Formats: sequence, structure tokens, C-alpha cells
Amino acid sequence: AQQQAARPQQRPPTARPNTASAPPQQAPANLMDFGDVPAPAPASGGFNPKVLQHSNSSPAAVNPNETRAQRLKREQEERMKKQNRVWDDVDQRWVEVDPKTSNGSGRSGSGGSSSSGLGSFGVTSSAPPIPKKKEVGLKLDMSNAAGKSAAVQRAVSERINKMEEERRKAVAEVKQREAEKKQREEEEDKIRQQLEPKIKAWSEEHGKKKQLQALLASLHTILWPGAKWKQISIGDVLDPGKCKKFYFKATLVVHPDKTHDLPADQRFLAKRIFDALTQAKTIWDQSGGR
Repeated sequence: AQQQAARPQQRPPTARPNTASAPPQQAPANLMDFGDVPAPAPASGGFNPKVLQHSNSSPAAVNPNETRAQRLKREQEERMKKQNRVWDDVDQRWVEVDPKTSNGSGRSGSGGSSSSGLGSFGVTSSAPPIPKKKEVGLKLDMSNAAGKSAAVQRAVSERINKMEEERRKAVAEVKQREAEKKQREEEEDKIRQQLEPKIKAWSEEHGKKKQLQALLASLHTILWPGAKWKQISIGDVLDPGKCKKFYFKATLVVHPDKTHDLPADQRFLAKRIFDALTQAKTIWDQSGGR
């Protein structure tokens, strides 16, 4: 009994697990894993409104040797093919429009303001333009004062009379301006018939335009009496510097801003002389002052 007490107690051997027959350990469960969601049954026609569908789900083939500039150019060309663009006559540029609301005119959203717009890719549109709605201003008459007090009716009557007087005055001014314009045109036609041969003889020779030096030397023969111009000879304008100086002096005499107070025939003559001198000066400059 003492020997048994002195010996240390031996623990019973533990059974080792059989790895060959034990099932494999499972990975810890993911709390966010809700399992496979069953696909909903497709609706009639093969389209399910609850499922998001993409027309271009698969990416286009990418060329590995394509540079960034080439890729951007290719994408821009693809976008331009898909866009519905028309030419805007007002802004002078291509604009994108909705094919459902566009009427084929050049300006989208303007209600057909352009009668002959260009459609997509510069094709002329044949759609008829939508007529513009006539805008009518406010109309004031005595019916607006019906049922009002006497003071209101009197004020409305005075306003109507004043508007009618202003209208008649404006119409009279327009007619007067048109009559004066017509009279000026008739006077100008008569003056043109009288002075045209004289101007042609001064500015041309044998059917050709005279040079600047010749025009300046003979300017005194065509100017009206009392013009602030001193006669010069052809020798005074042979030097390029002196020719330019006399040219500027002549333009000051016949410039339209200096002759608006003259009679109609003198104004017409000054205008034609100024044009002839200006054209001759342009040719003189192009020839290098010769």
C-alpha cells in the first residue's frame, strides 16, 4: 500500500481523433452572406421590369496599341454617330435635339423659327415651318371702364384720346419720312443724270481710271464754286510725300462729314469725288507710290 502511494498516478491515455474519418472543418460563417438569391421569373415578352438590364453590358474590344488621342477620337466618332444633330442658323453651330420633339428646323425648341434649317449631317430638312403666333398688344377702350365710377371712366376716355392722337402723329411722321426719302431719291436721280458725264470725264480717260496725281491736278475743274481748294499742277504731286499731303487736303474738302450742309447736287458731287480719290489712293499704295 505504501509503494502504491509513492508511485505517481498515471493518467489514462486520451483517445486521438481519427483524421481520416473526421469531417473537414467549415469556415466561419459570413454575417453578410444571405445566400443565393433566386432569379425572378421573366415577365411576358422576355423582359422583367424589376431587373436592371444594360444594352452595352459587355465592354468594347480595346486595342492595346491604341494611344489616348486615338481612343478619344474613336469615342467621339461613335458618339457623333448616335447623336441627332441639326444646324442652328441663328447660333451658326450644330445642336443636339430630341428626335421626338424636333420638327426638322434649324433651331431646336424655337417652334420652327427657321424655315429652311439643315437636318442631321447637313441634310436639308423638308418639314414645313410652324407659323408664328401673332402678338397683339393691350387694347384699351371704353368697355374697360364699364361699371366703374365717373372719375375712372373720364380717365379712361382721356387715355384713349391721347393714345389715338399719338397714333395719328406717329403715322403722320412715318408718312412724312417716306415722302422725304422718295423726294431725295428722285432728286438724286436727276442730279446723277446731270453730273454723271462730268464725273466720268474727270475720273476716267479712254475707259480707264486716272491715276491719283492726275485726279489731284485736275480737281479744281470739277469742284463747285466756293470750295476750299487751291489749284495745283501735276509737278506739285510728283513727289510721293507731297502727293499724299495733297490727297489728305482734298479728302477734307469732299469728305461726307464735311458736306452734309451743302445742297443736294454738291453733296452728290463731293461723294463721287471722294470715292474716286479713295480708289485711286488704294491703287497708288499698291504700286508703291508710283
